[in-house]
Amino acid sequence: MDLTLPDWVADWARDAPKLITPAPGPKSKEIIDKDRKYVSHAYDRLFQFTMKKASGASVMDADGNVYLDFSAGISVVNAGWSNPKVVEAIKEQAENLIHSLANDAYFDKEAEFAELLAKISPGGALTSTFFGNSGAEGVEAAVKLSRYFTKKGEHIVFFGSYHGRVGNALAMASRVKYKVGHGPFPPGFFFTPYPYCYRCWFGQEYPSCNLLCVDFLEKGVLEFGGPSNDVASVFAEPVQGEGGYIVPPKEFMPRLRKMCDERGILLVADEVQSGLGRTGEIWECNSTGIIPDILITGKALGGGIPLGAIVAKASIADVWRPGSHSSTFGGNGISMAAGLAHVNEILDQKLAERARVLGAHALKRLAEIGDKYEIIGDVRGKGLMIGVEIVKSKKTKEPLYVPQMQGIAWRKGLMMITAGMMGNVFRIAPPLVISLEQLDRGIDIFEECTKEMQSKLV
Repeated sequence: MDLTLPDWVADWARDAPKLITPAPGPKSKEIIDKDRKYVSHAYDRLFQFTMKKASGASVMDADGNVYLDFSAGISVVNAGWSNPKVVEAIKEQAENLIHSLANDAYFDKEAEFAELLAKISPGGALTSTFFGNSGAEGVEAAVKLSRYFTKKGEHIVFFGSYHGRVGNALAMASRVKYKVGHGPFPPGFFFTPYPYCYRCWFGQEYPSCNLLCVDFLEKGVLEFGGPSNDVASVFAEPVQGEGGYIVPPKEFMPRLRKMCDERGILLVADEVQSGLGRTGEIWECNSTGIIPDILITGKALGGGIPLGAIVAKASIADVWRPGSHSSTFGGNGISMAAGLAHVNEILDQKLAERARVLGAHALKRLAEIGDKYEIIGDVRGKGLMIGVEIVKSKKTKEPLYVPQMQGIAWRKGLMMITAGMMGNVFRIAPPLVISLEQLDRGIDIFEECTKEMQSKLV
């Protein structure tokens, strides 16, 4: 497999990182000052520079600094920043039709995109798609559909879960910082431990634990923990994203599938982060061998244009009648064109396979680095969805909050974002078109940051 950058990547983006002035530079600072005056302070704003343009796996700021991106725009641009197939699709569609009135009229690219998603769905078994504008909207649609189909109103979600920051999706978020000041929340959501083996909720070790966390869900939560035998669905991330890029044991999703089948509960797979090639599979569900009843997708679905969807079994989705659910901009002309082009690029360029190869290399290198430094507690992942957990001590596993280390990284030209319930996990999730050379360059910088951070603790 050719692991160099695609030919279309701009020349300036090939030698990242390349820093010419400390960030924020004067042009960035001017925009930042205006932003702080007029834009909501709700945004995290992890990087103190202003983005100007991007190509492949690199981003340029307003002052000409070029950064290597290990975040893919939070797992959005899987086929690369400014992929020309996506750019051309947007331009062509904009010249013909921007708003397609998809709620009230038919649109060719919406039908074509839904057909493609049906064909590539797990087992080809999910053949009905509803398009919205984000992963969070997909979560809302999945909540509504599972209730409508089962005539039940309760849901099981997992500690560490993240499904969005509005409505029911926010009620399903596990991290307190997202909820504080926004309650009360809708009732009917019951939390249970996710198989976070590095920090087992029950102090067990895999595989001798026999997945006690799933036993607890079945024999504890469902029977004695609160639900009133009115459970419509279980929402699970096949690889947990915001919770810390946690890869569960291979038996986890099959156990959930069996449990749901036995109890008449729908299994909803949230693949907003893990889907579309990120883990080395088009859908991570494929590697577990299970078919969910409803799959939620977003982020990379639109290639940078806001887009989310649920893809469901027709036997479930067909209970909805016209007007049961709706979205003004769902199926939007631009989002359909961009998303269709982006997903086809992922398929045509075999980016899932590329993620498997590059991911195996990255995991090996990061594990070797982890053996050298006391502050790296765990390295885990699949494909190019890799989490590196930072701790004060390997022995105690006490979390080390990492914004300072993140700042060291971007000042060296490496963009990384964090995750984890304690905010101590780095996501290694670059665009899937990244070259082997760039990947190694980024890992080298990460090791420099690790060494520097560890020296500050001595």
